[in-house]
Amino acid sequence: MSKVSEHRQLLRRARREALRRTRRQAAFAPQTYKGLYIGNGLLGGYHQDLNFRYIADRLQAIAGGEDEVAWDDFAVPQEPSLRGSRAKPDYDETEMGLLWPQNDSSEFVNFVQQMKHAKKLNTGLRLHVHFIQSAEALPTFVAEYRWYNNGAAVPAGFTTISTADGNKGIFEYPGSGSILQIASFQEIDPIANENVSSNIDVKFYRDDDDVPGDVLGKYIDFHYQIDGLGSDQEYVK
Repeated sequence: MSKVSEHRQLLRRARREALRRTRRQAAFAPQTYKGLYIGNGLLGGYHQDLNFRYIADRLQAIAGGEDEVAWDDFAVPQEPSLRGSRAKPDYDETEMGLLWPQNDSSEFVNFVQQMKHAKKLNTGLRLHVHFIQSAEALPTFVAEYRWYNNGAAVPAGFTTISTADGNKGIFEYPGSGSILQIASFQEIDPIANENVSSNIDVKFYRDDDDVPGDVLGKYIDFHYQIDGLGSDQEYVK
């Protein structure tokens, strides 16, 4: 074999190996595909701006919009178990919710929540309370929280937020009867260098004299941004 032929064979081998390396790298590199069309082109269809990300041929993320994020939430039902060892606030077995008394912040509940792996790290939380509104006046709810990472020091104190600084009633009251109302708190700022499965401790109570008698609470929930179906690794996103 001539030196020219041998050189050509070496070049072809090098090109094939380079192509194999590129394909292997592409298989493990995150790839995003934008846009989804559902329906028949002749009969009309529906276009949704969604983003799909594949890692090693595995669907890892789906989100909407230009920022490649979507919204989700997790809810905490207002049930007797939230009272711990305390007997108050009372629980309404018929209407299925906790009864928050007028002007008595000594009746409170505690709960702990872990962030979902799908949550977009270093983004805030939007806390809401769902309750039954039966008059024009609106109650005020308060939450004291501390939010921290696994492996980090537990904060010594709590931060206090109130629906008085958010929106005490998202929906317009019709003037009579009872509606399921939502009150929102001001957004909770993200903690520094948030990790997967960070933890939030919450103390929750009512603190107002605006609505006479009890207010029935149904559940508390957090809205948060997601940028994936989970995390790439068990403890790392």
